[in-house]
Amino acid sequence: MKKIISIIVFLAAALGLQAVEIPYRQLTPEKALETYCDWIVSQLPRFNEPPFEWYFLFYPMRTLLTGANLLNRPDYAEAVWPYMDRYVEEQLPNGALSSNCRGQPGAKMSQQDIEELLSNGKLNLADNGSNVHGLLLGAVTTTDENRRRRYLAAAKKWLDCWVPIWRLPTGAYGNGIWRGHKLNGPYTMAMNVCSAMAAFTLVTGDEHYIRNAEKFAMWQCDNWHKSGVPIRFNLYPTPSADRFCDDFSRVYYLFEALSWTHYVSKDQKVRARIAQRLKEWIDADLIKRWPENRDWFDMNKSCCQVDDEEIFKAREVVRFYWQACKAAGMSGLLSYYVNNIEERADLRDRVGRGGRYLCHPLKARMLAIMADDVEPTFCMQATGFGGLGVAEALKPCSTFEVYKIGK
Repeated sequence: MKKIISIIVFLAAALGLQAVEIPYRQLTPEKALETYCDWIVSQLPRFNEPPFEWYFLFYPMRTLLTGANLLNRPDYAEAVWPYMDRYVEEQLPNGALSSNCRGQPGAKMSQQDIEELLSNGKLNLADNGSNVHGLLLGAVTTTDENRRRRYLAAAKKWLDCWVPIWRLPTGAYGNGIWRGHKLNGPYTMAMNVCSAMAAFTLVTGDEHYIRNAEKFAMWQCDNWHKSGVPIRFNLYPTPSADRFCDDFSRVYYLFEALSWTHYVSKDQKVRARIAQRLKEWIDADLIKRWPENRDWFDMNKSCCQVDDEEIFKAREVVRFYWQACKAAGMSGLLSYYVNNIEERADLRDRVGRGGRYLCHPLKARMLAIMADDVEPTFCMQATGFGGLGVAEALKPCSTFEVYKIGK
């Protein structure tokens, strides 16, 4: 065993990584969040050079910034800035942001480079919605006023110049550009833009953005199946609306977007409509995947549990860990629901058990959390999503309230 550990330490050092000792026992939320953050910091050197997708990093960076604030650890925030700085530097003159790290600042791109990127690149709303959401957390956390202004300016330019191009008359949005794909029909998973819009209003006080988020959210709330589950509007390979939003990789993003719109909106009709739809969704499907005798979701039931699917085609097959890593954050979102929308014992019990599950690193490994030796492709993402759940276990609603810091 000592020889194996020595080999692991040697390989980590060769990659520029720091070995982090993970205690495989039940931890307090404080210790768990610290462990998650230490592990994320140790893995950041893997992302010093492209290629990688930015969303691989932005949820982990949100965990680091939340940990910096909740644990009074400014060093966690310091680890984030080089990556967020690079993300902002890659913004195009028209406000577009790439979902993947290109390693090329926008200011150094030629007109030919820009045209090529617009023809073949990945400049989508869905991924960059969650990325810009995280960038705004960086803006309120940093103590560097120049950096704060730069991050807010980049977010505003994206929201003002790029996002409106893809808005539809219904208030819904398309998904921008994905590998040259420019079909601008309604796209449910572009709802991540609502999270960015809501956060921008929260940080700046400009209510124009939350009104746009409300319109998109209300469009999705109007497109809800009679069974109580949201309909997923897709664009790939062609426009369709014949499936539920059912696997956790999509459930998380839509639930997060609706929760953020609910949190920031001052329109009581909008808030009530979102609350109604989330309740229907939980009762019709989500709670059925989390039996009372389990500490976590039954991942064998990773797809929708609604019986009535007469108009829907066969379920789409997705990689297990692609959705498991997003499922890692679900207890944090359910925490928002029970603390801000509806007090109910069955969900609060599950939120409590889910928090304890995430605070036990050996159990959390089943979702790829801090498990680079088992699932290297998804472990960084999973630790970011799970870290937000741990933060909710430490302080309910902290992953929302943290955006108010420094205002």
